[in-house]
Amino acid sequence: MDFLSPEDIAIIRPAAVLVGVIPRNTGPTALLTLRPDTMPTHAGQVAFPGGKVDPIDLDEVAAALREAEEEVGIVPDDVQILGKAAPYVTGTRFRITPVVGLLPYDFVARPDPTEVADVFETPLDFLMDSRNHRMGEAYYRGRPRRYYEMPHNGYRIWGVTAGIIQRLYETLYEG
Repeated sequence: MDFLSPEDIAIIRPAAVLVGVIPRNTGPTALLTLRPDTMPTHAGQVAFPGGKVDPIDLDEVAAALREAEEEVGIVPDDVQILGKAAPYVTGTRFRITPVVGLLPYDFVARPDPTEVADVFETPLDFLMDSRNHRMGEAYYRGRPRRYYEMPHNGYRIWGVTAGIIQRLYETLYEG
């Protein structure tokens, strides 16, 4: 969080994402989306379904489930919540709480085209293999920033989403 000024920290906005795990016959996968280029933040990036915590949400879990239902048609009652991971603070001043949940084995996404350009699944064995966690670097607000990226099947999983995946990996395998 060293790239945020004290003023930025004072206006951090709570958000939540659903790290949806689908127990497919070929092995468990994670549900990911591609954000449309028209989005005000993180446009064109790969993301977990999710968004800001609204006043109507009881907590981060409720926000993640509400957003996942809106974005890709996940029925909240069909999700078995496995837990919450440590929050991830972004350079755009969001404090994102990853909510890990098990989706039905036969889940079929119904994306809302105003919020999602594409929906895809990535095998957990790929995401949880540290050999696939590459480092990249870019300038943000005039300062160099290092980030993780995990290219897979033509998608560039990077930035916040890859950072959340990397932290989950560290928690599960190194913690």
